[in-house]
Amino acid sequence: MNMLFIVIVLMEILSGIEIDICVPSFPKIQHTFMTSTFAVEGLLSINLFTNCTGALMAGSLGDKYGRKPVILCGLVLFILGSLMCALAPHYLALFIGRMIQGLGIACPACLAYVIIPDIYDIKTHQRLLGLLNFFTTASMAIASVIGSHITLYCGWRGNFGFCCICGILLFVLGYRFLPPGEKNDAVSLGLSEYFHILKNKKAMYYVLTICFFVIGYWVFVALAPILYQEDLGVKLEHFGFYQGTLATVFAIISLLNERLFHYFGIKKCFWVSVALVVTSLAFILALVLVDACNPVLITTAMALMSAGLICPVNILCPYVYNAAPKEKGKLNAMIIAIKLVSISLLVQFISFFYSGSFQIIGLVVVLTMVIALWGSWRLLKMDPILEAKE
Repeated sequence: MNMLFIVIVLMEILSGIEIDICVPSFPKIQHTFMTSTFAVEGLLSINLFTNCTGALMAGSLGDKYGRKPVILCGLVLFILGSLMCALAPHYLALFIGRMIQGLGIACPACLAYVIIPDIYDIKTHQRLLGLLNFFTTASMAIASVIGSHITLYCGWRGNFGFCCICGILLFVLGYRFLPPGEKNDAVSLGLSEYFHILKNKKAMYYVLTICFFVIGYWVFVALAPILYQEDLGVKLEHFGFYQGTLATVFAIISLLNERLFHYFGIKKCFWVSVALVVTSLAFILALVLVDACNPVLITTAMALMSAGLICPVNILCPYVYNAAPKEKGKLNAMIIAIKLVSISLLVQFISFFYSGSFQIIGLVVVLTMVIALWGSWRLLKMDPILEAKE
């Protein structure tokens, strides 16, 4: 594992952690600035929205000017946004800081990932992609655990200070180790360039299916601190254990992913994972119907779902670039954009109608996963990758 790949991994880890690390401190922020649940969840939504906007811009900017300068400029914005959040004297300053954070982190989130297929051959790319998926998914899963402990010992401002320090370190590493990348003056910076992908039916099925497999999970993670701490009576010092359970499941399944594929085959792993997802959805629906308020049961159901979604996502992800091989940057930006906008809108929708119950959260989780399952069924009829791989 060379230093370049380590830097790419660290950038993707920060991109994942940045979104959710402050989520466990939402109740503290809510009490500090005396805001509503809708307003405090807006700190996540605005970050996701500007992250999405920044990703679409970064995809074209990186193709035109090279990956490295765009990534470094994005990190500068991220550092400034993090510092503004850490020092925010009122809610509006915090809100603007989260906007800048999202816009800045979008550049490394979108472009660092694409450096791998840019410079490595296909075989190496597949191997490194598995490792990268493990580190990024695991980091996103443990972000809330890290945020819980930082909030517990340093207050909610400590999370943003942590992000600022990480941004500075990654700027230094990126400046030293990232390749300059090729420039292409012929690339247009207009968003109309994404219409080519929107018209590509196969590419859009891949993008949408991958997105909806993970949207429900991250919606739950975003709302879990309010649900658990404010309405289920879970103390902050114990909240990390519940989120840690989901993080552990993510880490173990992601780490074993390659071995599972090797021993059981991709086709069998895919269908067993789908069966696991369907079982978890039945469990979640049962909790919704009885209006469950037991954090252990809710965490168990979500852990079961997260265990099932990892294999399908990791199976489908490498093939998305085959659907439009000359537009890898834009494809990755499209995945980020659709995923983040969907999470943002759903979090705000739920928080607007939220009444202290798991019911509406559970229903949204089930709906998004049903869409993902339907999309994967349609996708496999269109592109029988499981048969070809076997």
